[in-house]
Amino acid sequence: MGGSIVCGVDGSADSQAALGVAARLAERLEARLVLAHVAEVALVPYAAVGGMRAGGIAPQPMTLARRDGQEEAGARLLEQIAAEHGLRDADRRVVVGFPAERLADLADDEDAELIVVGSRGRGRFKAAFLGSVSNSLVGVARCPVLIVPPGAAEAQ
Repeated sequence: MGGSIVCGVDGSADSQAALGVAARLAERLEARLVLAHVAEVALVPYAAVGGMRAGGIAPQPMTLARRDGQEEAGARLLEQIAAEHGLRDADRRVVVGFPAERLADLADDEDAELIVVGSRGRGRFKAAFLGSVSNSLVGVARCPVLIVPPGAAEAQ
């Protein structure tokens, strides 16, 4: 293969299972492993009250909350996970944004041949109501996506 595999990591048990699968695939296929953490966009309203306008208070603009802190925390997480799994040679990338979109963009940037992510296993109702990064990723990725189901780590 010789390309790269991007694995989405957030520290959860599901992403740990996905990482195990991605690491084994990368080794077998002689592919470069890229550990990716997406710090989600956190929108918060300004604390100050907006001006008055006809009909009431003006809507408040939104801003990104503490981007630098999120990136630093993501970098520490990836460093810790790489050390725990003996993956010191794996590349590590932290990006900020909406997880599915940013993982797809990162895979493009890294010329990835595969994206590996874990599944939260919320069930159909909750996934439909709350959304699912893995399902959204399948819709926006321009390379194959492998979704590792809950319990995959125990099965191996």
